[in-house]
Amino acid sequence: MMFFISLLMVFVSSYLSASVFSPKDKENKPFGPAPVLYTLLIMFAQVILTFETLSLFSAIKEFNVIALNILFLIISIIFWNKNNRPLYIPKVKKTFLKIWSALKKDKILMIMAFGFVFCLCVITILDVIMPVISSDALTYHLNRASYWLVQGNLNHFVITDDRNLVMPINSEILYLWNILFFKNDIGLFFISFISYLTSLFCIYNILEFFNFSTRRKLWTFFIVGSFASVIAQTVSVETDIVIAAIVLSSILLFLHSLKEKSKCLIFFSSLAYAIAMGTKTPAIIAFPGVFLLLSYFAYKYEKKECYKPLLTFLFFLCFNFLIFSSYNYILNFLQFDNPLGSESSRKIHGFRGGIKAFVANYIRYIFMLFDFSGFRYSEYVGEHISNARLAILSFLHIPAELGVEMTDNNEINNRLMDVKMGVGILGFLIFLPSIVTSVVLGFVKRHNKKITALFAFGTMFLINVCCLSFSIAYMVFSVRFMTFLIVISSPVIALSYIKKNNILKVLILFFVMSYFVVMSCNLSGRQLVSILKVVRQEKSYDAIRERIRCSLYVGYNGRAPFCYVRNMIKQTPKGTKFGLFMSATDRFYILNMLNTKGYKLDTLLPELADTYNYDDYDFIITTDKILISTVLLNNTANTKVEYKIDKNGNAFYPEYRPFSCVYETHDKNFYSKDQKNAIIMDSRCMIADDFFIKRGYASLGAFNFKADYKDFSNFVTIYKNTKKQN
Repeated sequence: MMFFISLLMVFVSSYLSASVFSPKDKENKPFGPAPVLYTLLIMFAQVILTFETLSLFSAIKEFNVIALNILFLIISIIFWNKNNRPLYIPKVKKTFLKIWSALKKDKILMIMAFGFVFCLCVITILDVIMPVISSDALTYHLNRASYWLVQGNLNHFVITDDRNLVMPINSEILYLWNILFFKNDIGLFFISFISYLTSLFCIYNILEFFNFSTRRKLWTFFIVGSFASVIAQTVSVETDIVIAAIVLSSILLFLHSLKEKSKCLIFFSSLAYAIAMGTKTPAIIAFPGVFLLLSYFAYKYEKKECYKPLLTFLFFLCFNFLIFSSYNYILNFLQFDNPLGSESSRKIHGFRGGIKAFVANYIRYIFMLFDFSGFRYSEYVGEHISNARLAILSFLHIPAELGVEMTDNNEINNRLMDVKMGVGILGFLIFLPSIVTSVVLGFVKRHNKKITALFAFGTMFLINVCCLSFSIAYMVFSVRFMTFLIVISSPVIALSYIKKNNILKVLILFFVMSYFVVMSCNLSGRQLVSILKVVRQEKSYDAIRERIRCSLYVGYNGRAPFCYVRNMIKQTPKGTKFGLFMSATDRFYILNMLNTKGYKLDTLLPELADTYNYDDYDFIITTDKILISTVLLNNTANTKVEYKIDKNGNAFYPEYRPFSCVYETHDKNFYSKDQKNAIIMDSRCMIADDFFIKRGYASLGAFNFKADYKDFSNFVTIYKNTKKQN
């Protein structure tokens, strides 16, 4: 209940502020898309400011958050009252009638509309029922919020996975707001769901700004809404659709600022982009392309005076970035001497390979558009597509794996697994041809305002892929970044609308409805039929979510290792103190939330195991035989690298010791023979029984959790402090 009170106060204060700041018509009433976007942006900014302020005093508590919510609400009411109490009232009926009229003129659009509504219903059901289950979320996205909750601030903490520390934090602050009150992850997916709707709202209004017909706007709206990876992210805590919504908001508000000659609109446009830069790094990568887009439209509207709105945007962007997005960049600088994070994280994600790697990456990213998510057609043509990509690289004399960090094994995706899912068949059937058409027509029809506008969006996509290609090493998981770039460039899809029904239009309808109706019900790990079966079998809402979270996916049966360990810990008296030696891939969140239930769990770094005092712990838990820890040192030049390399180029470790850590390096290859220039990437530590027995502990047993899916396998060992018990 307290969360909904906080949410209501944040919404009301943001809505009133948005009504004041929004452009007004002749009757002094807010109009256009600005009031909606202002409300969402002010809500986001207010939550960020609230938690960053409290973090400075290590005072992140329910009462303090509510107190600041009340303060912001009072200020907004006073401000609203002094500005003649304007209220934004959306013209829902007028908009609905306009859309309904367009749907009646095109029956295929009408069918798409029903598919879209069905998809929204499925997403809503999943978002209400599903707990967070993805590996990235439980080890990183949601997990870092659980540590902030325990320590009362947003500062860095002890963890073996440095993604928890170095990555931007804005979306996780929203998660913290939720779990602060619920002590759970109930409803977190609605952040992505709202971002999904906001992205579509912005795309529709961008096309409205350029006076495209309602049918073209709806066509684009439904196609983007049916993209495979876009739908998948509405039931996840991945943030690509979140930053897409924020960046599209920035673009739309800047366009309206040129029309309205309003610095206030420019301010909120810059606020949106600043928040995006503090949410996920692809927003920073895409900034050159987006800024060139804004520069293009500024020149179109302001001619020689175009520098004025652009300089204003940059000034406000710097200001807003410092206030709403710089917090973790500053923490990174203080701990790692670099705002982008640790030496190892920069190295593993950093671009390498020179100009040839850049060209190769560009080709690879374009080929990511050939995605068959949910369809088996790739079994017939996938090999030919892969061979075409390899042939191009070979023709250019570029090694196939140059600049690659995580390979895709030359496979064309057809699965519905989130981390490898692209936008689907519509990516190469509609989006890619639309990009090519927009660029070609931009030169041919240079005096057509609609065509040149779409030309700008098409060119922005090509520039953004360039920026991505030389910003980071190629990874198969970067397909999620491509989703972001595709969505913010998607107004170009308006070019593909066909008024008359033909076989191509029916084919497009088939894929749109397949994704809306079939794929939405069969997302990996969250199949609707299986979930509803669990709903019928379990007696309570908590029991439903517990079974789904702790299952081994298939049929939602079995129990994952960390749920077993959590239940073991809960059998001990509250206040019992545990030391946890965990691996970087472990699902920290499941155990760490026990700190909110009266238990005391400390995360310990395996590479520092021989430096800790173990006298105060009741139990020690190690979660595997070999514990992986991302190296977080500022400088690893003097760290001894112990592994050796055999004649086949494989790494092997030194002889057995009760405690030993092997530091692995990364140069041109993961295991580098050239130790002089290599960067240490992680440690792999073995802490055997002897190590703890000498410190007064007895082994209570080891639990070998085997699973077909490797990530669900663990070898957990529990040790009891015999000295403390005596």
